[in-house]
Amino acid sequence: MAEQPATLLKVSVLHFRDESKDEETWTKWYIEEQIPRFITVAHKHGIDRCEVYFTPSTFKAMFQADLDQLKGGCAEGWTMAPYDAVVNYYVSDPQKVRDMLSDPDWNDKVVAFEEGWNDQKRVDVQIGTQTAYIEGGEIVNTRVKEYGS
Repeated sequence: MAEQPATLLKVSVLHFRDESKDEETWTKWYIEEQIPRFITVAHKHGIDRCEVYFTPSTFKAMFQADLDQLKGGCAEGWTMAPYDAVVNYYVSDPQKVRDMLSDPDWNDKVVAFEEGWNDQKRVDVQIGTQTAYIEGGEIVNTRVKEYGS
């Protein structure tokens, strides 16, 4: 078993695009405008890692069809999450996120430009830790158990 690295706190912000924008236009705005605005504020406050995860409707439809075919077993009732993007912030200290969100630049340079792009009334946030169990094709951070038939 490989040695487990230091655990970072993961804060995920799950965004919906404003319905007045089509997916392609919104994604282009997010990459070209939104990320450059928030990344400098995040960096200023020592965010250890930041990732953006886009969830195109074509992927959601394709994989929902896969889930629908698997229904009946443990997949019954499973649905693709409706979010358009997830921003993951990884921090060694939760105060970094508090400081980032309370920075006047966050409101002036980030939030002020979201209106009409992000649905500001539909945002979910998750917080926790993340551990890899397969890394580079190898099982890590756990002991494998064998089960008989």
